Amino acid sequence: MDLKEKILEKSKLNDSELEEFYRRSEKIQGHSLAFRTMMNSTRRELLEFIGEEIKTNKEIYENFDMDETQIKYHLSMLEQALYIIETPIGWKATPSGIGFILNTKL
Repeated sequence: MDLKEKILEKSKLNDSELEEFYRRSEKIQGHSLAFRTMMNSTRRELLEFIGEEIKTNKEIYENFDMDETQIKYHLSMLEQALYIIETPIGWKATPSGIGFILNTKL
């Protein structure tokens, strides 16, 4: 299994979520948004917390010592940069998010 296949497997996206990720990723404007998004340590911590799991809003709110509005803002930034996706059961890291996590651990 190559790295791309490993990342796709770890993201736990179903077929329709993966299709939505690819559709959105065609529209992203280069690496500028991703870079600006990940310059923030809170967003990096949120992405790391979500990791390879599915996290509910409740789990996220309980783990981070900030108000709900701030957390929603940071989640929104991660979602716009295509690092996470919101699903009916919670937040999942996308292949880009998993790739970021894996690359920062190397």
